[in-house]
Parts: sequence; structure tokens; C-alpha cells
Amino acid sequence: MVALMALSFSFTFVSCSDDDDNTDNTEQAKAIAGTYKGYSIGESRMFSDYLMGSDASATITANTDGTVNLVYKSGSGDFILNNLTVSSKSFKGEGEVALAMEGSEPANYEYTLEGSVSDAKVLTLKANVPVPMGGIDINFIQAETPIAYYVAATYKYNTNLAISVMGSSYGSTEDCKAVIKRASETTVDIALNGFGNLTGGGNMNLGDFTISGVNVEKADDGYTLSLGAFESTAESASGTPTAITGESLEGTVTTDGKAEITVAFKPGSMPMAITAVFTGNVNETSAQ
Repeated sequence: MVALMALSFSFTFVSCSDDDDNTDNTEQAKAIAGTYKGYSIGESRMFSDYLMGSDASATITANTDGTVNLVYKSGSGDFILNNLTVSSKSFKGEGEVALAMEGSEPANYEYTLEGSVSDAKVLTLKANVPVPMGGIDINFIQAETPIAYYVAATYKYNTNLAISVMGSSYGSTEDCKAVIKRASETTVDIALNGFGNLTGGGNMNLGDFTISGVNVEKADDGYTLSLGAFESTAESASGTPTAITGESLEGTVTTDGKAEITVAFKPGSMPMAITAVFTGNVNETSAQ
């Protein structure tokens, strides 16, 4: 998905090793050397479980003195650390980050980074930027990027939500959004918001609700969403939630971030199913 922010990193770090030849450190450095491929996840007060880079890599190079050099291409910026001391196959460093968010001018922030490699040659790596946004953690995950991350986002631009019953319109609104969050590697939870803003149809007093466990699959031009029968609970202005009996959900998310979601459901004891169709974009620029 389109990145929430653009990060560029500048780093200068030199750590001193003992003057004496440390054979153990040299062997450790050689043992953890290599290129590790995976993805990067961001965590902060403003977002969580956010895909920062789907094609991240970390290359560790062993030096003759037992230290290592690291090039971590996070997908949101490159961390370059030199002459890091290795202890128990672990290392750490610190420096400054030149960080620019959503087109703003870059500003420098201090950060720390630590990593380790297991005996099974699995790299754990985390960079922490204490400010801004109350702190950002960027974690490297050595694995293939789960498909659910590619559709997880808030679709709030160029939106429309319309409902109908047996082909007859019961209102629509552009004041709506869909929030998709990763639930597992191949499933997501979808929160549909805006039912209380419907106009131009009968008053059904519908509330917002979340559909859990929606399946995500790769398609030629993006991704498909699908789910059979489901249960949920809709919000209510009266404070008493309304049971939702879902019949089906189907949808698509294109590679440029446009979602179309169709849900058939029955609120409360309603005998006939309501069909809700949501369309929206992740980015304002992707609106047609």
C-alpha cells in the first residue's frame, strides 16, 4: 500500500573494539554475516502493525577485527552502521535520523538500533526513533510479507456508501470510510463507517459494524476480498447494539489503492437482506 510517510536516514557511527585480537568475536561476526530478506513493520501512537516496506533487506558484513557493518534497507529508508561490536551474536548502535513526513521538510532525530541473529540464522532487528509521534519503532521481519498487509489501510477518499433492498435504493452518502486491519496472514477485519449518514432513502437507523475474518487473495490487478455467512454487532444511538446476520461479503482492492466492497446482511429481525456497496480510495490522488 502507499506508504504513510517517507523516511530518509543518515547515520555515522564508529564503535571501538578491543586492541587485542578477539577470535571469538571474529567467528561471531562471520557467523552472522549475510543478506537477510523480509519486510518492515512500523509501530507508533498514531498507527500500529503498519507495513513500512514489503521488500526490506539487511546485509551484515564481517570485518577482520570482529566488528560488523550493517546496511538495513527498511523500505522507508536505509540504515547504514559501521564497525559495530558483536556480543553473543548481537549488536547495537545509535545515531541521527533525517525524517520527512508527508512532504514536510526533513528534520533530524536521534535513534537507536539493535539486532541479533539466532543459531538458525534468523535476524531480529529494531530501530527506535523516540520522536516524533511519541516514538516510532521499525521492526524487520525475516519472512515473506503476509498478503493481508497489502490491503490493510483506511479508505477515506472519494468514498461512497449506498444501500438497497431487493434492488430498491434506501439511501447513500459520501461521508463514510472503510478501515481494513490485518487479522492474520491471509485475513482482515473490515469496519464500515457511515451508515448513520445515509440520505435519500428510508430511515433504517443502521449503525456501523465490523466484519471479521475476511479472506484476502491475490488477483491479476490487485486483491480480492471474500467471506460467507458472518455475525457482527452494529452500533446504536440508543445504546442498545443491533445484531447483524451477514450473508456474504465480496470485494476488490486494486494495486493503486481503490476498494470496492459489497456486503449482504440482515440487521436485527429484518427478514430481507440489505445490500451495502462501499467504494473508496486510500489516497486522495487516486480518486478518479
